[in-house]
Amino acid sequence: MDRSNTIRVGHIPALTWNSLKMNEGVLPEVLSLNTGTDIRFQSLPEGVTHKKMTMQQAQDWIIKNAPGQEAERFVAGKVPIYHPQTFGTGLGAEFEEFMNASCPRCDLLEVSEGVKVVGPLSWHIDFNDGNRAASSQIIHLGENASMTLVLDYASDRDAAGLAALSTRIVLERGASLTFVTAQTLGRGFLHLSDIGASQAAGSHLEIVELDLGGKDCFTGIQAEQMGRGAVLRGHMGYMAVEDQTVDINYNVVQRGKKTVSRFDFDGVLSDRGKKSFRGTIDFRNGACGAVGNEQESVLLMSPDVINKTLPIILCEEEDVEGAHGATIGRLSEDMLFYMTSRGIDRKTAERIIVRARLDAVAAKVPVQALKEKLTAFIEETFSDEHAD
Repeated sequence: MDRSNTIRVGHIPALTWNSLKMNEGVLPEVLSLNTGTDIRFQSLPEGVTHKKMTMQQAQDWIIKNAPGQEAERFVAGKVPIYHPQTFGTGLGAEFEEFMNASCPRCDLLEVSEGVKVVGPLSWHIDFNDGNRAASSQIIHLGENASMTLVLDYASDRDAAGLAALSTRIVLERGASLTFVTAQTLGRGFLHLSDIGASQAAGSHLEIVELDLGGKDCFTGIQAEQMGRGAVLRGHMGYMAVEDQTVDINYNVVQRGKKTVSRFDFDGVLSDRGKKSFRGTIDFRNGACGAVGNEQESVLLMSPDVINKTLPIILCEEEDVEGAHGATIGRLSEDMLFYMTSRGIDRKTAERIIVRARLDAVAAKVPVQALKEKLTAFIEETFSDEHAD
């Protein structure tokens, strides 16, 4: 692979042994676009505005309205190997540069100070076979504002293409956002999802993410907890079947006092599925009383799957509490025996157990029609996989 023509994404903050080949992800192709996406809202409640901007205007907006972040000069006491960003995102600077150069525009969605949006606000993006499209958005909630936003993007099951999404979230003091993303792209799609968040004091961010389709999926999340008492809760469900690849980079930087982060990852690997997970909890100087927790649960359905997990805790502060946990294993033979002894054939029993694992994340989706669609997608995937 000619690395000069590829994009490296999902860099970890501090190097590990190079032999693990886990310090970053490398995209399998050179990125190019042939079309854009169109985000439309049927109606916006009072106090919520939608504005289209150029990418340069978006960059200027971020610099002006998300103060406190700056390009990292040192990480874990060392000069970082990656190109630092002014506003950190999970996939990193090279993907950001691609988006700035290639994406036609950025959508700015703002909720005014004190506005409480009742019910979820949804947008849907359709991708067709051959589409190579990118979407960039900034979500800004004013002081003490609250909203639930659901992003659903999909294509036909056999479609191929590129779907690249960049989302930057800015939460002012006391703001609360639940952000849900669900992708059910076709089996030939390269999927890229890049999220960056800045949290002021007392803000609350909940991220629910379901990565179910696509062939090669790269997901990155970086949250900067700038203010005292900021809270982050996250739930991610994914599956890699046949020859799918899933690459996840998660990094929460806890800077404020008494910040809290908790992220749970639930995945299913089958056939020749591959997954790489890099998860970092980064306690910075001044984060006195901060608590960070990260839990991963992976179900291995085949001896041919490849599962890589790299948990990292970085710490510059003494009075903090950080924890990682991982449960990685195969289907319980005792559970399968129990189910088959009651008349359920083995393949059906496997599908029930798998669906239960991912349905636990899908249940957090606040739109019933979308929840049912995701459940059906999971069921269809494993029905196809085990078809004779």
